[in-house]
Amino acid sequence: MYIKEIACEMKQNHEKSLEANKLMLEQFEKFLLAGQIPDNLLSHLTLYFLTKFHKSALSFRLLVITGFDEDASVILRTLVEIAITLGYISNKPDERADRFIEYEYINQYRLLQVIDKHFFDTVIDSERRNQIYNDYENNKHHYRNKTQWSDKSIAKMADEIGMSFWYDAVYKFDSSYVHSNISATRGFIKDGVDGLLLAVGPQVFSATDIISKVCELSRMILYTGFNNIGVDTTEMIETWNKAQELIKGEFRLLHNKENNFA
Repeated sequence: MYIKEIACEMKQNHEKSLEANKLMLEQFEKFLLAGQIPDNLLSHLTLYFLTKFHKSALSFRLLVITGFDEDASVILRTLVEIAITLGYISNKPDERADRFIEYEYINQYRLLQVIDKHFFDTVIDSERRNQIYNDYENNKHHYRNKTQWSDKSIAKMADEIGMSFWYDAVYKFDSSYVHSNISATRGFIKDGVDGLLLAVGPQVFSATDIISKVCELSRMILYTGFNNIGVDTTEMIETWNKAQELIKGEFRLLHNKENNFA
């Protein structure tokens, strides 16, 4: 099957959920292109997270429409992490916003170690190198775990803000596609009557569930972001209600089809 044919069938099979997805994406675009926001650290960080989420959500949509199931699930996992991180920061912004930003000093030092180990021909002037060392020394005591800005796992951050379901059922589950463990093989290879069947290239698949999850994550992060910046959420909630009805309609169609086949 060519991607054009797959895209045509995916759009036809997921007309309602894709329309719901489009409605939620338009909420991001309307806000991000609107103009000014308050000039404070939390607002700036919120703008970054919403922009990042929006861009990844667009790539998710493209992957779904063109039949890249597992790759879309990888992006879904990314969207969950973005939503968890902004929610966690927003819970205690006065202490966590600075901590998130200042972790860059730790990152720069760790990057320098990688460069020195693997790219030893790379020249970094002594002034820049000393600055990286000094910034690291001045900030390292704030971070017990040098590989995690919050000193907490994603699971613990999710638990604090009531997103344990998203970690357990989505983030952890979709990690299979990121790390290529045995669970991920089900999307690529199956037992057939005449031997192994390989799913080569993009495939038509049932995407209503993951599209609905991205729509709900969009609602969650927009609500958090709008509250951080002081934007009224009325229109966004009304849009989410419309999106929900579209998604429910598509799930009903799927349920009816399953009953007809039974």
